[in-house]
Amino acid sequence: MRLQGIRLARTEVLRVKALISLVAVPLVVGGSSRAQVPSFPPEAELKGKHAGDLVAKLGKYGQTDADWGFLLVPENRNKADSRLLRLTVVRQRAAAERRFPPIFNLVGGPGTSNVWASGDLAPAFHEHNDVVRVGYRGIDCDVELKCPEFTRALQTENPLSAEAIVATRRALQTCNHRLRAEGIDIDGYNLAEVVEDIEASRKAFGYERISFQAVSWGTQIAYAYAMRYPDRVHRMLLIGAGGRGRGFDLWHPDIVDRKLRLYQDLWTADPTAKTRTPDILATIRRVLSGLPREWRTTRISRDKVRIAMWGMLGDTNGAAQLFDAFVAADNGDYSGLALLSWGYDEELKKELTRRFGPYHGEFFSKVMSSGLDPQRDWVKEMDPESSIIGSPAAKLLWGAASLGGWSLQVIPKPFRQNADSDVESLILMGNFDFSAPVEYVEAELMPHLKRGRLVILSNFGHVEFIKKQPDAFNHAAGRFFYEGVVDTSKFTHNQVNFQPSETLQDQARLLFPTQKSPNAGDRPP
Repeated sequence: MRLQGIRLARTEVLRVKALISLVAVPLVVGGSSRAQVPSFPPEAELKGKHAGDLVAKLGKYGQTDADWGFLLVPENRNKADSRLLRLTVVRQRAAAERRFPPIFNLVGGPGTSNVWASGDLAPAFHEHNDVVRVGYRGIDCDVELKCPEFTRALQTENPLSAEAIVATRRALQTCNHRLRAEGIDIDGYNLAEVVEDIEASRKAFGYERISFQAVSWGTQIAYAYAMRYPDRVHRMLLIGAGGRGRGFDLWHPDIVDRKLRLYQDLWTADPTAKTRTPDILATIRRVLSGLPREWRTTRISRDKVRIAMWGMLGDTNGAAQLFDAFVAADNGDYSGLALLSWGYDEELKKELTRRFGPYHGEFFSKVMSSGLDPQRDWVKEMDPESSIIGSPAAKLLWGAASLGGWSLQVIPKPFRQNADSDVESLILMGNFDFSAPVEYVEAELMPHLKRGRLVILSNFGHVEFIKKQPDAFNHAAGRFFYEGVVDTSKFTHNQVNFQPSETLQDQARLLFPTQKSPNAGDRPP
């Protein structure tokens, strides 16, 4: 899973993203699916249909012919009288003869649409196989699990304080109770049901076997499906993977610290970077301990900066901008860090008016039903005093959802543990992946993938190699899907540039043009 952090381009400086957006990185290279024009069948065609029925209409998805349909699925398959949900499903038809199993596309999250939040695959992948997107329940159906109560509770000065987390927990409780009062069966929005939705889609389209291209949390869906229906899976391409045995229990402070130390090693080996500060981690500690209350007239919250840090560490470009901002702050220019704090507030304001997402209810339902320990003291354990930045995302999110914050039934144990699989699998990971650390994949997932190959790509964060080296990615994906060959030869080492072409300070001065001076802010007494 990935939570979108603050990454600013010059043309996007007014659209600052905060960690809390819960938006996943697109799985594939191409234009956004939000630009697609759906061609859904008329409502009348759903009359008299039953669970498992699919009603579709031919239209376009990008440049390809596509079936836009509604799949009828039970809200909770454990209840005989469960109502039916209308789940969006899109199938892009092969341009020529179908010679290979369809590719089922699974984006990450949770909290992200599997229909509208991914780009398109490269043209070569549409030639001889269908591409299918099965919508995620709670997002891509007639029930949308949104929690504006949670968003409002996050609008506080110190969101990582114990008091603030108690307030967000109460907000989640309020949302959970409201949704149940509206007649929504929260217990039906979990990974096990998503697996059955995919199986229902496979049956409806008449496919014998399917392949998966999955990213982040989507890899857990693919793996769980392969455990449940091993004979139905041809191949799995898992990108930024996580195993079922750990679920979302990934972001531990010791792993965060370990990867920050890897960055320290790169920094020290860079002659230019080293002249700016010999120890970037010591600089980060020093700056965080002495942050001013504001930069000019912009408030700076240490908690919001830490949350934004977690988001920016998701890829190497963001990390480089982040380290540059801390060096600048150590020299008196706090504008970059002020921008991060400001961006947190601005994004939360926009969330309340955004049509698509964030689907916090869907996110917490998938997380908590997958077995995250609701009695664990996440607030304390994810923020040890000895840690460099702790694990702010885990502290905030799991701290809020635990102790009754988001209550629902846990999925059966087989879905919450790793199990052996004979499905051909290729796992692509970056060694700087904070969201899905490769250490866990090596130790806990790979021993169970009997026909799995893990490739660790040098100096990449969470799935960023898709965007940075699309030709290499498409080459590797194509050879794997169509030949069963693991060929990552076109990927090259990613050289981390600690001198970003555009800094957070540059962007702050564009955003706050009247605040020209880079001098130090007023330090607290």
